[in-house]
Amino acid sequence: MYQLKNNTLTNVVSCPATTPIKDAALVVEGGGQRGIFTAGILDSWLAHDFNPFSLLIGTSAGAQNLSSYMTKQSGHAKRSIMQLSKHPDFFDIKRPLSGRNTVDLDWYFDRVNDPEYQLNMNCAQAQLKNRQLLFSATNINGFCPAFLEPTADNWLTMLKASSALPYLYKKGVAIGDGHYVDGGVALPIPIQEAYHRGAKKIIVLRTVPAHQYVQSSWAHKLKSWVCSSQRCPKVLDIITGHENAYNEALDFIQSPPEDAQIIEIAPLKTLASRILGSSDEALAADYNMGYEMGTQFLSSHHAALFSEH
Repeated sequence: MYQLKNNTLTNVVSCPATTPIKDAALVVEGGGQRGIFTAGILDSWLAHDFNPFSLLIGTSAGAQNLSSYMTKQSGHAKRSIMQLSKHPDFFDIKRPLSGRNTVDLDWYFDRVNDPEYQLNMNCAQAQLKNRQLLFSATNINGFCPAFLEPTADNWLTMLKASSALPYLYKKGVAIGDGHYVDGGVALPIPIQEAYHRGAKKIIVLRTVPAHQYVQSSWAHKLKSWVCSSQRCPKVLDIITGHENAYNEALDFIQSPPEDAQIIEIAPLKTLASRILGSSDEALAADYNMGYEMGTQFLSSHHAALFSEH
């Protein structure tokens, strides 16, 4: 239950932190509006107070989903996707003609500060006392991966950096001396990072069917939106790097190290929703699918691997 106090959304019930498993990690892929599938999974886990992870890493829409998960605000990510990401002020393919960003992340994150969309930072801080949360981003200097650790003071800035599609949000996000864009550019599924940080039990939440080696619709949609004679070579370099990293992550998932246990939760078929421009019906269907699959996971023997204390 939440109430407004001084124009701030606050939790009026306690927000106790569960005790995580030391080597358990959750890795969450992005995917724009397709992240509503992930929102369904995480909402089903919130309903059962399931969060055994000591390390959580999210990319782009995955980072946004993890934000709602860590603040224990069931329905928050779903509402943000179905309302904010569908608003005409957020995305307009014609805006570059007037010198503006195709995707207006400034508008989006200004709205996230509104009471009805605000994250409960008090709850997040309670959850982070014995966990580490990382947002995957890409440093535009060399387009190399970076992992940002949010605090209450910089949470939205780092979330914006993880979500800033290159060229569609032209300037990137300044943090310190660097500028950052969407984490999916350099490392779309940062599962290797979780393992290198000591995780041995890893759940990966996907927004495309498992074991599917494909040309990324995310990157090729970017090409169709921004490619011109001047930009094409750089865009193609980005796509190539993105797809190589994507397939390396899939190889890792399918053939993990001997000391690692990996469980992949992915849609059984291509989601009805898209990166942007999805219908309400498609988003609702994909959310329900995710919620059902999250519930099924909790009722299966796999969940026992992540419930030891």
